[in-house]
Amino acid sequence: MSQNEPTMPKATDRGMIPTLNNKGFMTTSLDPVSAAFTVFAGQSEGMSLDLGCAYGVASLAALKQGANIVACDMDLGHVQVLLSKVEESQKNRIEGVVSQMPDIAFQPACFSAILCARALHFLDRDDVTATVTAMAEWLTPGGKVFLIADTPYTGFWARGAGNYEKRKSAGDPWPGFIPDVTVYLPEQARSNANMRQLNPMDPDTLAQVCKKAGLTVEHAAFSGRPDQPESRTHAGVIAAKQR
Repeated sequence: MSQNEPTMPKATDRGMIPTLNNKGFMTTSLDPVSAAFTVFAGQSEGMSLDLGCAYGVASLAALKQGANIVACDMDLGHVQVLLSKVEESQKNRIEGVVSQMPDIAFQPACFSAILCARALHFLDRDDVTATVTAMAEWLTPGGKVFLIADTPYTGFWARGAGNYEKRKSAGDPWPGFIPDVTVYLPEQARSNANMRQLNPMDPDTLAQVCKKAGLTVEHAAFSGRPDQPESRTHAGVIAAKQR
């Protein structure tokens, strides 16, 4: 790799790798929903999509399972790092794409499986709906989406979990939406924050979005980080398109 090409930062002690665009972290291990994606994609005959792939921990695992992958991220450096890690014998089964949700577009019925791990919570409410609806259109009949989002119970914004629960009880369809996340950040971190809004979700919220998109929800549950497996760090949903 030349000096001009991007390199992946080192992981933290908790197995989290900072993104190049300062918008979060990629985990070094797969959560249960992402792991299920790699197996399903490997068993599928068509192409699969890793949307918001970061450095490609899921894409690389899916390739080992035999999958054909389109790896998409908003940051060119992430895609370059991922492609540099692909084994020579697997390079004909992966394509890198640089684009940003919700503007990205693919042809209808072109993917057997779609993973979107820890990226949807960066989108506004309507953009989450638009993106998942688009995913449903991109799926082939019998295909599945695998979605993971950060929840209101993790990060600095966990201090607002009580307010989230009140809003959910009151019927707010997006009870975790935070218009200005800097109110939860330490003062020294506010100037470096590369985001303002955040939309943490629970499994119920993700499942409802999938149902509105016409998908059948097969799994909806909390899961934790590898170092805190019993926590409610992530919300995971698997939903299928009818044949």
